Amino acid sequence: MTDRTARANTSWLRRIGWLVLIWAFSVMSLAIAAAFFRLFMSLAGLTL
Repeated sequence: MTDRTARANTSWLRRIGWLVLIWAFSVMSLAIAAAFFRLFMSLAGLTL
């Protein structure tokens, strides 16, 4: 493998890693927001 090919593979893996990291944090933040909404709704008496 040449140096250029090795750098291209590393760059591709790094980009995929950032994509997965951003996706995971966005899913976590949505879950936290949903939990807060559920908590506030139950405190307000809006339960099933």
